This record gives sequence, structure tokens and C-alpha cells, in this order.
Amino acid sequence: MIAVIRSELYRTLSIRSSWVSLAGTIALAMVFGFLSADFWSLFAGLGAFGIAVVTTSAHYQHRTAVLLFLGRPRRLAVLAGQCVAAVLIAVALAVISGFTFIGGQESKQFTGTLIAVPMIALFGVANATLVRRPLWLFVGYISFITFVEGLLGQLKDPWPFTSFLDAAGGKPEGLLKFTLWTVLAMAGAIWSIRRDLSGD
Repeated sequence: MIAVIRSELYRTLSIRSSWVSLAGTIALAMVFGFLSADFWSLFAGLGAFGIAVVTTSAHYQHRTAVLLFLGRPRRLAVLAGQCVAAVLIAVALAVISGFTFIGGQESKQFTGTLIAVPMIALFGVANATLVRRPLWLFVGYISFITFVEGLLGQLKDPWPFTSFLDAAGGKPEGLLKFTLWTVLAMAGAIWSIRRDLSGD
């Protein structure tokens, strides 16, 4: 698993487009963080989710999953390594983009976000392993957040991203609900990673 973690981190940090994505995520989170700590949590979470989805699904999009699984036949160990790598990147992004909140009036929001961000990174890895198509995931979740969580639920119902925002705000019930969403997604990923790759 250590080799998978090293490989995933190296792959993420050695590609120019990844650096652009990382820098863009940090910049957006910092800019919107000046407006509100809630906005910072939102963009830190969305950035962690997006990067986890892109890095995980890249193996399926670029047809390197076959080579990965030939070299590492224990697929659950591969999934675990991808999860650890995504969590490390997500936490680093959150700390860098939210350093202005450390020790300030929004320290509760900072702490809550640091606790919730690893969960949303795991949620992203699980979704990417299950769906394997980043465009489908992004379009689907943007639509879901806009219409179901936003317009219909008014960001009050216990849907995934609403639960994440509650967790980032320091609400224990929000963290519990989002943990359940993550466990559900991870269960799907554990089943999905055993699927044949020929149809992807």
C-alpha cells in the first residue's frame, strides 16, 4: 500500500495540470474565505472532492488501471492507498488555504473543516471508483447540489454536501450524517473495484 501512496502522490504532484488544479483550488478557497469562513469550507471541500475524483478516475480514463492492477493485484490495497493519498492532499489544501483562520474567531470552522475534509476526499475516491467517469460525476453532482440540495432541500436536508457543510461548521450530527454517506459510497467502491475493466 505504501508504494501505491507514493505513486499516487508522485503522479498528482508531477503533472502540470495537477499543479494548476491545486493552485486554483487554493486560490478560490482563500479568495472566498475573505468573504466568509463558510465559503472557505465550501471551496476547500469541493476542491478536495474534485481533486480526489480526477486523480482516482484518471486511471480508468487513461487506461492505466489495467497496468496498475497487474502490478498490484490486491485491489482493496490499491483503493486504500488512493484513499490515503487523497486525504493527505485534501488536508494540505485545507491547511494552506485556511491558514488565516488558525487561532482566530473562526477557529471552530477551521477545526471542523479539517475534520470533514478527509471525509469528502474519501467520498470523492469512492465515487470515482464506483462511476469511473469524472464528467458524469461532476455534471451529476452539480445538478444534484443545485436542484436537490439547494432549491428543494434549501441546504437543510441531510444530503451529502449539506451534511459536509454542517460537519465543517462543527456540528456533530452533520459529521455523523456525512460519515454515513461516505461509508455508503465506500461500500459501493469496494464492490466496484472488483469489476472487470473491459467495459471502461
